Amino acid sequence: MADPTTEGPQPDAAHSIALHSIEFRSDHGLLKDCKEEYGWKNEGPLCPRPEWTPRGAVPLSISMGRQIVVRLGLSPGDASSAAAAQIRAVGPGGIVLEGQGGYAAVAAQFDLFSTRRLVRRIQKFDLDLSWSAGAGATVSPVRTSNVVYVTMGRPQTDRQDVWQEDGVTLKRMDRAVSWIAPMDTIDPHEIVSGIMEKFPTYTLQPSPKVPRKYHHPTYMNDEGGAWPMTDHVEESGECQAIVRLIRGMLRQLGIPGRTRMIVVWGDPNVGGGRKTLSADLEEKPWAGLDVAKVEGDRVWRAALVDGPVEVGRTYPASHTRLPDGTFSPGLNRYEACLEFSHGGVTRYYAGGAGVFDSVEPILGVFWGLIWFSSAPDDGFRVEQIVATYRTSGGWG
Repeated sequence: MADPTTEGPQPDAAHSIALHSIEFRSDHGLLKDCKEEYGWKNEGPLCPRPEWTPRGAVPLSISMGRQIVVRLGLSPGDASSAAAAQIRAVGPGGIVLEGQGGYAAVAAQFDLFSTRRLVRRIQKFDLDLSWSAGAGATVSPVRTSNVVYVTMGRPQTDRQDVWQEDGVTLKRMDRAVSWIAPMDTIDPHEIVSGIMEKFPTYTLQPSPKVPRKYHHPTYMNDEGGAWPMTDHVEESGECQAIVRLIRGMLRQLGIPGRTRMIVVWGDPNVGGGRKTLSADLEEKPWAGLDVAKVEGDRVWRAALVDGPVEVGRTYPASHTRLPDGTFSPGLNRYEACLEFSHGGVTRYYAGGAGVFDSVEPILGVFWGLIWFSSAPDDGFRVEQIVATYRTSGGWG
């Protein structure tokens, strides 16, 4: 907990109302791990309530457009005084907390309400409050402070037993707000696009710059799933990891909209490899290209390739840096994308590969569909080109 704020003169006890606690009744009450002891994991105790006491203060989260409601803890004698009936606080941005009209304090705990609602903007700010009372009395301490995270809505946590990225922690909340607040928008599609822009490409090659415990580039781990990607943006990750992170951020800030993780692929045995196939990855975890056959003494497997290849040529493992500075083509089972619907509009945000209005064009993020056989050191030999979807460029 942070050090308490006790600025300003300390008046005589007879003329001073002592604040024992401030509980934010409008707080979501979901923030965990305020001491930040568990990294990116969805673990740790709930941040203490009340959120302010003379021993310290903790952050809180509130939805935009809501009133700030606080419950003050006072001594019984102070609470029944005429001075307490006029207690109020003034904060940044015109925030004023006071009792409702005609209110008289008659209990050791009573509520104050902000006279205006929080602006409709995702943000983080310091709620520095200056306190005063009536009948010539003062309040001790004169000033208090709490960090406030303003979200778009109540964070969504109903899948935290299934998805590593679900669950509200101080570290996750702070990172999500720091990424999304500068976009200065509450349009959900613009927010998804803004996060996606941080990952212009995906990668299939593990990076030594990312701690092994995070399992880059899949980010399939018990350390917070895809959240550690935000510490290693330049190393990117697999398309499905990018999609999981975006969904986690949206849910962290209660951003409305319907989300699904869709995978898209082609199959040599369906429409000559040119038909777009798709499925919900979480409904069908094994969806994607998984086709093999035996030709002579070799096992051929089908794969989507994200860069130009030549029949008969052997390539090093996916996305290996070559002597000329380029990368070897990558082999893929599918392209993962976030199907996001809001306001009657559905778009498909392909991880590290663009935005689409339907699934059909998504096959075009790949150069083509091939049959390959295994080569030493995770390399591959191109046996046949089944279909090409575009004629230029490398992966990403």
